[in-house]
Amino acid sequence: MGRISVLPRALLAAAALGMGAFWVPALVVAAAAAASQTAPVPAAKASVSGPVVNRSVAPKAAPSKTKPGTAAAAKNVRPKSKPKQKPGEVLDVDWRDLLPDNERSHYSPVAPPPQHGRLGEGGPPAPQKQTTTFNDELGEMVVKMPGFVVPIGTPRDGLVTEFFLVPYIGACIHVPPPPPNQMVYVTSASGIAADAIHEAYWVTGKMRIESRTTSLGTAAYAVSASKVELYEY
Repeated sequence: MGRISVLPRALLAAAALGMGAFWVPALVVAAAAAASQTAPVPAAKASVSGPVVNRSVAPKAAPSKTKPGTAAAAKNVRPKSKPKQKPGEVLDVDWRDLLPDNERSHYSPVAPPPQHGRLGEGGPPAPQKQTTTFNDELGEMVVKMPGFVVPIGTPRDGLVTEFFLVPYIGACIHVPPPPPNQMVYVTSASGIAADAIHEAYWVTGKMRIESRTTSLGTAAYAVSASKVELYEY
């Protein structure tokens, strides 16, 4: 019940009891005090421009409804910082590490079957499956990784100083080349003996994210080798 309905009743009650004018103001004051204590406080009404907001309290952020593990959730995650390498530190790298995170679950170390054309050794190299992905965390890192050698160009003084490092033997010749993110272009001042290119090697040097293309294929990485060692099984 609001104040407007309480005050007239107090006046009527005073008149009915025959009280003088002196007691009417007192009753009015008492009725007004009672009305202020018993009358309900009206709820805030929404204005034309929008609902009433209590600006003394900062609004809480709505809880995220993004499901973890989805592409949408990945957009909300801060990119992880690139690991820093200490001076003199060498990172042991496997071929799986050259793939970006979202491709590693599909990695297979098994080489594809050989492809022999009717021209045999004189035929063109097997075609390469193209891709543009790579692991950007490896850029400017000093790495050590194993692999096989695919010579580029003609050996000089019996040495191969420019070659592709690949994960399996025969790549780019009878076996299709691996994709670019599974090939490393290598230059070596010391070189490898031309009659030992069928061996496996460890290559150590600073890796760069750099595309190199020849008639044999394209590599997404490049290394200036500081050391080339025979791989010990």
